[in-house]
Amino acid sequence: MKISILQKLIVFSIIILVGNGILGYSVYKSNQKLRDSEQRVKHAEQVISQSGKILSMGMEIESGSRGFVLTNDSNYLEPFSSVKLSVPDQITTLKNLVQNNPMQLQRVDSLEFYMNKRLDFSLITIELRSKHGLNTAIALVSSKLGKLYSDKMRYFIYAIQEEETKLLHQRMIANERIADSFNELTIILFFIMLVFTILLVIATGKNMIKNKEKQRQADELVITNQKLVLQSHEKEKQVAANKELETFSYSVSHDLRAPLRHIAGFIDLLMKNNASQLDAAGIRYLNIISESAHEMGNLIDALLTFSRLSRTELMGKQCNTKNMINQTLRIFSKELSERNVEIIISDLPDTIGDENLLNQVWLNLISNALKYSRNEEKAIIEIGGKIENNKSIFYVRDNGVGFDMKYADKLFGVFQRLHKARDFEGIGIGLANVNRIISRHGGVCWADSEVGKGATFSFSLPNKI
Repeated sequence: MKISILQKLIVFSIIILVGNGILGYSVYKSNQKLRDSEQRVKHAEQVISQSGKILSMGMEIESGSRGFVLTNDSNYLEPFSSVKLSVPDQITTLKNLVQNNPMQLQRVDSLEFYMNKRLDFSLITIELRSKHGLNTAIALVSSKLGKLYSDKMRYFIYAIQEEETKLLHQRMIANERIADSFNELTIILFFIMLVFTILLVIATGKNMIKNKEKQRQADELVITNQKLVLQSHEKEKQVAANKELETFSYSVSHDLRAPLRHIAGFIDLLMKNNASQLDAAGIRYLNIISESAHEMGNLIDALLTFSRLSRTELMGKQCNTKNMINQTLRIFSKELSERNVEIIISDLPDTIGDENLLNQVWLNLISNALKYSRNEEKAIIEIGGKIENNKSIFYVRDNGVGFDMKYADKLFGVFQRLHKARDFEGIGIGLANVNRIISRHGGVCWADSEVGKGATFSFSLPNKI
């Protein structure tokens, strides 16, 4: 029975997959064994190091007490006192390291016993020297009891280290054997998969040659269809964008301007006809309302300009960023006076752009920072910027409710909201306006946040338009 090229491809692919699976499993098991062996090697090294540390402490105990006995100089007792306090902890550490080895644990127990004996002996000699003089202390030292304890200490430490050195050697040999076995298996599997990979390539080549013309025609058809689909999508996007701009322009010019005129008109009437009935505070409030209405008119003009961005040039000029932010903060002066808000303004480089539209960017970002931090006992809003890679990069950071970063792709979409309307007012167009203004200037917007830990909104602007 003749085997087709497709069947050969399937068989060769299965063999290669199985080989890769075996190799992967071998790598996993080998690495696991190596890790275990390396841990055991590291453990042995730790035991040797820890026992050596205890031996050094024993020698310091011995030399410190001997020095004091001979000289009656208390300076010899300073390292002795420090070591004396550390002995129990160091012995405990060594016990924890060898707790799974009964023989080693028994040696450590013996070491602890003679260590304590040597320490007690040294304390006695120190006390005799202090109270009864050199001869009495020398008489006790001459009994060689202290030397016996020290010799026992060294014996058990050397026994512990000898055992761990032997284990260390065995484990290093085991590591080498594991590595050799893995290398041999890898070489064998490599050659097996190489053979079948070559066979797979040959079979694939034959199949490609056989269907070359058919595939070429299919590719051309796919490319043509993709171009048509792309053109259709681009056209739909353009139509949707134009419609959105038209709707936006109409909403701003018709729905917003009419009530704004009413507000401004009635404020003028109040100022003309009822000013005498108002105190200084009332007149000041009306002036603030009038200024705010005027500012709102300017914002509407900026929005109308923005809606025509695709058809008109930006009014680019040098912009003083700090002045723009101070102007924006004055709009929120009443809210800032009624809340516990700390505004931190860092370095703010100047930039080039359309000042009206950039004012709207700052207005939206600072407004959001105030809104989403209003539940904090003390709101902290940081504003800063820097110049990097021929771009001006700015940020507005707050300590408010934040948001889940998995929804970050929705932030700058039109009418997209990440919080419920009953919690925070708004219709979800502010950040979309910010994004489109910055994009029109040739910059980009992004945000970083964590739920309950505030948010940072950043944007970049090129230093030229």
